[in-house]
Amino acid sequence: MKILLYVNPDKDNGGEYSAKIVSLLKKHDILFDLLSGNVNLTQNFYDAMLVVGGDGTLLRRTEIANLYNIPIIGINCGRLGFLSEFEFDEAEDAILSFKNGNLVRDERLTLKIRYNGNEYYALNDVSFSRIYEENTRMVVSFGITIGSANMRKIMGDGIIVSTPTGSTAYSLSAGGPVIEPHVNALCITPVAAHSFFARSIVCSSDNPCVITHEGGAKAGLFIDGKLVATLRDNDIVYVSQAENKTVFLRRKSFEFFTRLNKKLQNR
Repeated sequence: MKILLYVNPDKDNGGEYSAKIVSLLKKHDILFDLLSGNVNLTQNFYDAMLVVGGDGTLLRRTEIANLYNIPIIGINCGRLGFLSEFEFDEAEDAILSFKNGNLVRDERLTLKIRYNGNEYYALNDVSFSRIYEENTRMVVSFGITIGSANMRKIMGDGIIVSTPTGSTAYSLSAGGPVIEPHVNALCITPVAAHSFFARSIVCSSDNPCVITHEGGAKAGLFIDGKLVATLRDNDIVYVSQAENKTVFLRRKSFEFFTRLNKKLQNR
């Protein structure tokens, strides 16, 4: 049994968290490698990736997990921790539950985004947001194709294409619906659209989406909140479901709507 370990250095006060996790792994005789540039993922097999940090930390590691089919155990030491299954004070419980085979697979649809010869992966969403510049138009226009159907053009500050997992993130704050994680769907949500009738569209994840920058302001292309490119007129972005799903290991008692109520109450 062997795991790949990543502890967010920005959360690891004086190395306290990493020292604790390493001590627990040694105590319970679990082999591990630290996720770094020295680890050759193509020549090693891992039963799980243990990620310690907040939701942002998990999102940054999901591309590796998806590409190499490594399930994730999330331990939260951030603020919200919506994606993580365990809090840091439950770290030993997490390790023992993994060792004893008491965790279950939670498979999450993941996006593959193709733009300008590059491929990206997103667990939550891909978003397109206007970039303000003086002496340029204040809105951006996007064409949307779902499958073979051309949808109404969207003008405004941007759009979000989210997975069900991402429906409780940026999409929700922009007025999109909450989608249960195991529904095979994508949600396209306008941001500050210049039309009262522009609302979220939920479609089957079997239908690829094509987003075209049709004019107006420049727009940033964001993958799970990270800016990866700047779009200009006539740039095209292709969005589809990835070949692999991202897998989390969770307690058998995990229930999405209970988690949703607990994490979002009083916010």
